[in-house]
Amino acid sequence: MLALLSAALILGRNALLDAGWGGSALRSIADRVLPNLEIAMWAPALGPGSHASFYADATGAGANYVYLVDAADDRGNVRELQLIFFGRESDGEGWLGIEARGGSGVRYRACEAAEAPAAARRALDR
Repeated sequence: MLALLSAALILGRNALLDAGWGGSALRSIADRVLPNLEIAMWAPALGPGSHASFYADATGAGANYVYLVDAADDRGNVRELQLIFFGRESDGEGWLGIEARGGSGVRYRACEAAEAPAAARRALDR
């Protein structure tokens, strides 16, 4: 069984790399599959053009933009998260409320700075 799982992971990894998705998609998938706890975090939104990389979306009609952002939890603990904006770039407006697993933002939404806990804002100097 372990051999089959390993083969599936290798084939899946190769298919993603062949499609141009590279490490960002692999990191995102691993963070979702591994038993990482989900934690609420906040970060200032990053502006257009500040993405770390991008890759073609699954349809080939557009691009997905990968951002690396410092985010903080409600106790002020900071970690770098990878966020993928599907089909668009971040507009740089306001803050982001992020549900994080491992080093990836699983879900995120736009929010006002006031929604971020004071400890998170202090930790990020904003």
